[in-house]
Amino acid sequence: MATEITNPPPFEYPASLQEYMIPEKEYFKQHPEYQALCTGIVVFDKQGKLLLVQRASTEKAFPDFWEIPGGKVDDTDETLLHGAVRELKEETGLEATRIVRKVSEFWFDDRKVDGRVPRWVKHIFEMEVKDLGSIKVDPVEHQAYLFASEEDVIKEKAGDVELKYITPDNKVIKLEAFRHRRKETGA
Repeated sequence: MATEITNPPPFEYPASLQEYMIPEKEYFKQHPEYQALCTGIVVFDKQGKLLLVQRASTEKAFPDFWEIPGGKVDDTDETLLHGAVRELKEETGLEATRIVRKVSEFWFDDRKVDGRVPRWVKHIFEMEVKDLGSIKVDPVEHQAYLFASEEDVIKEKAGDVELKYITPDNKVIKLEAFRHRRKETGA
């Protein structure tokens, strides 16, 4: 039986995303092939550029690489979508007002020293936010941010800044976000 959410969320979302309004535990019951769940958040500015954050140089995994905000859904998050909204706030200071759509998903394996290989799934959502001018990256996790055009993502360079991505999938997801937006807005 699905867990019922009793309080309305502090953000809007379309009915097509209702399946993600479940807690992490319920998600794993429905998807036993995964052992870890994370989200990525796509945010565009008024010019149609994509928000990217640069991982801190002190990060053990992928220091200085560029990514979209996001992270692991916690068992304390009311739902998967609440987890995505929380991650956006923690990493950028931005407050989501509306989840526009699911952009994509992908999975990956994370080989551990002890031989375990948990399978992660990452769901990517586009969000609208209250005030794009209030970006403040968490210096423990990220050191910079910028807005990149689709051409910047393709070239892997925004102005003088080289955009290093963690995997080719990370670049594909960014380009997929631009395609969804173009299809929706006709731009």
